[in-house]
Amino acid sequence: MPRYSYAAYNGLGKLEKGEFQAADELAVLSALAGQGLQPVSIEEGALKLPWWQRDISFGSGDPKASPVALEHFFQTLSGLLEVHLPLRQALRFCAENVKDKHMAQTVSRLEQDVADGKTLALAMRETKGYFPDRLITMIEIGEAANNLRSVTARIAAGLESEAKQRREIRSAMIYPVILILMSLFVTALLVFYLAPTLVPVFDNAESDPPFILGAMTKLRDLLVDKWLVTLVLCVVVFVFWQVVKARIKTACSPLLLKLPVIGRYLRISETLKILDAITMMLSSGSTLPRAVETARQATGQDTYRDLLAQSEERIVAGDTLSSTFGSTSLIDPMTVAMIEAAEASDQMVQVLDRLVTDLRMRSAQIRAQSVRLITPILTLAIGLGVGGVIMSTISAIMSLNDVAF
Repeated sequence: MPRYSYAAYNGLGKLEKGEFQAADELAVLSALAGQGLQPVSIEEGALKLPWWQRDISFGSGDPKASPVALEHFFQTLSGLLEVHLPLRQALRFCAENVKDKHMAQTVSRLEQDVADGKTLALAMRETKGYFPDRLITMIEIGEAANNLRSVTARIAAGLESEAKQRREIRSAMIYPVILILMSLFVTALLVFYLAPTLVPVFDNAESDPPFILGAMTKLRDLLVDKWLVTLVLCVVVFVFWQVVKARIKTACSPLLLKLPVIGRYLRISETLKILDAITMMLSSGSTLPRAVETARQATGQDTYRDLLAQSEERIVAGDTLSSTFGSTSLIDPMTVAMIEAAEASDQMVQVLDRLVTDLRMRSAQIRAQSVRLITPILTLAIGLGVGGVIMSTISAIMSLNDVAF
């Protein structure tokens, strides 16, 4: 059935907006009248957000849910299903309490679709990429195995772990960001105040100013006299970065995997995502090839996607997961050994659960060590940069003696 968006006044005279799936406009009018609403407008199609609430995208494709909105939604949904609240009521509660406007609108559509008899996974797929495919596949398996409550709980736990990583990294960057802002402030004072004061002295003495003062003067002239060109250039660079950053990330991934600390962290992190997805799928009753296919959607590295694609083909042909993982250096040998033991003992889910816990702890340890190193390294780099500019400026000031005498 087609979807209609409406605007109507309730009994208190407040304007409400929403959506209905109905056969035609007369059915929508009948439904609104049944709810005591006075319709103002009815249009075919989904409800459109105001322009200031819409997602901004520099690429093609449909909008996707933000990580924060996904985490909040699945945490709320998991908690409601845990107390055995019916799915439709849980979705309605989520739609009313999720802070993200786009997520609230999307969940409201999910509630309507579930009320019309669709499964939650099918309703999510019809959002045109708003929800990640790997999560939809897990929901689909959970519904097929009548284990939706457990699956949503695992999804919520995984999203919470990813959010914790992002929060730790952001917290570690607070102090360096403050240092960068202060260094920019000091540099601005030198460029816009000190340099214009000193350059005329050299001009009066018919002497060339030092390089650092000349560079500051040219930078000031560029920012003041050609500010529009500078602004346009910054916008072009920003848009270009938004377009090519995914390609740059893809090109740099193989190099990053070879670095000592970063490469080890990336290998553990990607292995954790893969095993977590496989564990969730297997615990929900999925087959191993289907679990590996879902894990391929969970990883963000093309190298690991290729590995999982090959693993799926070999598993379908009769090979084991441990042998496919053991043929590459992308997976830790100890992890491969534990998977091999799990296959021999026919306790794959239990062993993978322990592996996921162990990898999560190791990932947290490496991340904590890296975070402790980030602050002093960035502090040293910023200090050397600003100190070099200041020392060059002082040297230029000292050279005024040679000009005077």
